[in-house]
Order: sequence, then structure tokens, then C-alpha cells
Amino acid sequence: MTAAAKTADAVVIGGGIMGASAAHFLAKRGFGRVVLLEKGRLAGVSTGHSAAIVRTYYSNPITLELAKRALHMFENDRDLLGGDCGFRPIGFLLLIGERLRAAGEHILESEQRHGLQVARLAAEEVAELAPPLSLDGVSYGILEPRSGYADPTRTTENLVAAARPWGLEPRAGVAATGIRLHGNQAVAVETEDGTISTNVVVNAAGPWAGQVGSWLGLKYSLRWSRESDLFVEKPADFDELPVVSDPGLRVYLRPFGEDRIIAGLGAPKDIEPVDPDDCDPGLDPEMRERIERPLFERIPALSRARHLGGYASLYTITDDWHPIVGPASGLDGYYAFFGGSGHGFKLGPPIGEALTDVICGETPEIDLTPFRPGRFIDGEPLTSAWGEGNRG
Repeated sequence: MTAAAKTADAVVIGGGIMGASAAHFLAKRGFGRVVLLEKGRLAGVSTGHSAAIVRTYYSNPITLELAKRALHMFENDRDLLGGDCGFRPIGFLLLIGERLRAAGEHILESEQRHGLQVARLAAEEVAELAPPLSLDGVSYGILEPRSGYADPTRTTENLVAAARPWGLEPRAGVAATGIRLHGNQAVAVETEDGTISTNVVVNAAGPWAGQVGSWLGLKYSLRWSRESDLFVEKPADFDELPVVSDPGLRVYLRPFGEDRIIAGLGAPKDIEPVDPDDCDPGLDPEMRERIERPLFERIPALSRARHLGGYASLYTITDDWHPIVGPASGLDGYYAFFGGSGHGFKLGPPIGEALTDVICGETPEIDLTPFRPGRFIDGEPLTSAWGEGNRG
């Protein structure tokens, strides 16, 4: 272990979008030496396999404000996120059927109330915007013209690389193995390469956040789901599409590069239980069929497109499908930041920014209290206009 890594002003455990965001903004704030531990490679698990959709349709005030901030960050990624994150503002289109009409109206009103650019489209306008779509069962659409998608790996790497001159030291390939306390104060992180003395520890370990918490006697209610996406070749003369989310058929899709489309199952999610340490990264035939069925129903032309493979990765899910963020009661210097799978990519940077304020003893512009670890004990879980298994 290098001498530079024996002490740190903060240690962040986990090199996905959440850990990278926390480390980036701490370093940018001038917090000092910030060590980022990642047992594999940056963005190597959930983050790197994210569909990386940047959108603002949410029904909770905190998620709406965070998504609004995230959109601004990605629109100004070179200044605010460390470089070109591959953000493509091609628009985000939500398809609403009769069964979800009330939820759609609530989302639309919530976005408008928070000053977001969003429009309701009649079915005829949806057809004009996205000709390949079959609109059977679609009552209307909600369009966010500024939304789109980004490159999740590039975003994570940018956050880390840009912060190195400010004191961020990434340690890819080095696993944390324990946290030391002196009384109730965090004083060190144990690693495969030795001990790093520090008074601030951020647990951004994603699927392994529960294991990290257990080193301090903390018990988090987390579940893990195997989440899959597939690729199909974009047909010749295929009209350009925005990002499309269809909660009625429970499928989403977006362009992937110039010649492919990526698609996966949307909310409400069915959990596919998996061991985080034993997740097959391949797309199995049964899941491929489950994704293709609604995808081809919504876009019949894709049923004749060439299948280009796919993958499976991990979701880390809290009891209300929203992230756990903030200090733990009775502990000093320890902060949670995990459990946002399904929307953690876009929300990671603004949460990291706000959590830095909390760690520095300042009041963040976006109050993270609704994400506090104790909300479940307090009987104040977050809800969603879409119902269970959603992240609204």
C-alpha cells in the first residue's frame, strides 16, 4: 500500500455512480484526501449495466427535485460532472393507458408544479412523434423534451478522473474488509492492502452495502434482483425514437449507439431473487422472451430485427424502492448511500452533491431527510403514484 493511502479525510466504499459521486463532490468541496475503494473496476456491476435513462417523471417532491437537478447536471456535464458523459437529449416519452390515467395525470401535474418542461400529447401527436409505435391501448403520452440518456461508465469515470487533482485517490481492485470504531466514532477502514485511518466513511457498496453495514452492527432490509436487458438491431429506414417507457406493457427501450436498441422490463418490477456474489451475467432464453413479448407488441417492426444478445446484472432494492442516504443514529462519521437501483444512475450525482453538504455540516439545497435510514422505523417510507415495485 502506498504511503499516501494510509490516512484519508474520507473513505468511500464502492465505485459505482453513487460512490463516485460522493467522492467527487467531497474532493471538489476541498474536503481533503478522499480515498475511493472499489473491489473490482469502476462502474463494473449495476452502474455499468444501467440503461442510464435521464428523466424527471416522479411523484415525490424529493425525487422530482433531485431529477430536476440531475437533468441540469447532465446538460452541463463538462462543468458539473467532469466531462462529456455521452448525454443525448432525445426526449423521454411515457405511454399512458386508461388503467394508469390517474397516475399519469398526477406525474404530469407534479412535474409542471416543479417547473419542469413537460407536455401532454394526444395519441395522434404520439403517432407523429414516434411512427414505429403501435398505439393499441394508449390514451395519451407524456413527453419530456429535454430528457434522454447518458453513458453510465463514462459518467462514473469522468467523476473520478476530474476529482483527482482535488485530492481524490481511486483504488480500483482494492476491497474494504472492515470498519474500525473508537466508541461511536469511525476511525479507520480495513482493506486488503492494510488500514486507512479516517473519520468519515461513506457506504456506497451497492449490492454489498448490507455486508459493509454489518461490520458496524447495522442491519439493512435489502433485496437483490437479477435485471436483464437485450439488444436488437435497428431496422433499415427505422424512424428515430425518443426514450420510451410503457408502464402498461411494462417495457422500456431506447437507442443504443447508431445501430441498436436496448430494451428491458419496466415497472412495476417483479423481483428475480439472486445472490450478489453469484449472478449469471448472461441473458437467459426465458427472460429474452419476456422482454421481447411486450417490446414486439409495442413496436411490431422489431419482431423482424436481428437479436444482438443481452446481459443480466443486479438491482439492490430497499423496502420502498428508494435509496437509503445519510448518517446512522448513534454513529459518528458513517454515512449510507445505496439502494437506488432503477433510478440510482440519474439521482447519484445530485444526491452525492447534497450528501457532501451534510457531511460538511451544511444544509443542502435538497433536503435528504426523506431518504434517512430510520424512515422505515419511523413509519415514513416513500410511496409511488405507480404503486408497489416502483421508484416514483
